[in-house]
Amino acid sequence: MDKNFCDIVIFGSGLSAKTMALVARNAGLSFNIVTDKNFGNKINNDTRSLALSVASKKMLKVLGANIKAEAVKKMIVIEGGLGDEKIKSRLTFDRELVDEDIAFIAEHSVIEKSLDKALKLEDDELVREEVAKIQREKYKTKVTFKNKKSFMCRAVIFTEILNSEFQDMYNVKYNFYEYGQAAISATLRHSKNHKGYAFQFFQKNGPLALLPMNNKRGNNYSSLVWTEKIDNIPSLLSSKKSLEESLNNLCSDYLGKISISKGPSSFILKKLTGIKSISNSAIFVGDALRAMHPMAGQAWNQSLRDIAYIADAIAESQKLGLDLFQCPSISLFDKKRKIETEALINSIGFLNSIYHADTSIAKGLRRNIMKLADNYKPLKLFLLNEASGGALTRPNLLNGLKPGSNII
Repeated sequence: MDKNFCDIVIFGSGLSAKTMALVARNAGLSFNIVTDKNFGNKINNDTRSLALSVASKKMLKVLGANIKAEAVKKMIVIEGGLGDEKIKSRLTFDRELVDEDIAFIAEHSVIEKSLDKALKLEDDELVREEVAKIQREKYKTKVTFKNKKSFMCRAVIFTEILNSEFQDMYNVKYNFYEYGQAAISATLRHSKNHKGYAFQFFQKNGPLALLPMNNKRGNNYSSLVWTEKIDNIPSLLSSKKSLEESLNNLCSDYLGKISISKGPSSFILKKLTGIKSISNSAIFVGDALRAMHPMAGQAWNQSLRDIAYIADAIAESQKLGLDLFQCPSISLFDKKRKIETEALINSIGFLNSIYHADTSIAKGLRRNIMKLADNYKPLKLFLLNEASGGALTRPNLLNGLKPGSNII
């Protein structure tokens, strides 16, 4: 094989880049993953756990990545209910409603190891060089590095945020919105068994989530995602002991005595929208395309949905004997994903705003929304369907099928 040519160049170093590479591997395509300081926004000391929808877990299994994850059997959403604050309203989702688990929770590091194991990356498939230039030449793209080396490829896929130079090259204009919030993540050890229950508490300054974790030592570990005003984060993180005291004062009724097993770390929350999925023959997925509030735990599920659509487009191109991404469905990818994700991001933004607004209108709205959702079964089923993968028509991988399964 020509070492100066590959089918796909994937820019990024995170979970989305590795999942995209796994799709390429399963399709019999050659690829290079390029990791470069020009791309990405890596979190150091990553203590996050990620929520996987039922559909996302099916997709990863088809690709060969068997993720060890804890099943969420019940999701309890509460307004108030922490510390001395009384429960104002409550919404419960139970697996018995849909006869399947609601979601799955896995540590970022566990998912990454599972992807690495499935991918079995060769040394020459990973390029750790700084990119100097990317040029489109007829039906191929030339990637040139600062060490003067270069190679050609049939397609370029970005999975992480581009720097300003490459934003200009691809006419990318990110729209950033800062929520004024940051999230603290940590792994908690607690005296009570979590029983597969996930909790989400809505507070004035942002939601606090406790997510059940899979651990060899038992069901006494949960992942914390605590959203707070940015100004409050330094004091909360001033010492591990003080953070544990705060958590015990707030959450001990639900999990018993709490200690921090891993972490904590924090990251600023931003919304990123406004770019096309396809621009100048490059494809954008995952963090290169959007960022959203972690309230609904949908960020990586949306990245996987992008990749599942791309997987179907690869399969369609191959079955029709067309050049890569010259198939009819790729032209619908941008429009479809824009509609799907903008609706989700705006809905999450709306909920976040009304749950930390202190006006009488906002208080009435949130209580009525939760009361309606808890008492009206069709609405609850709709919300669970959206959380498990959503949409009436899904890409094949999200249905647990091989890409292109519906192409004759």
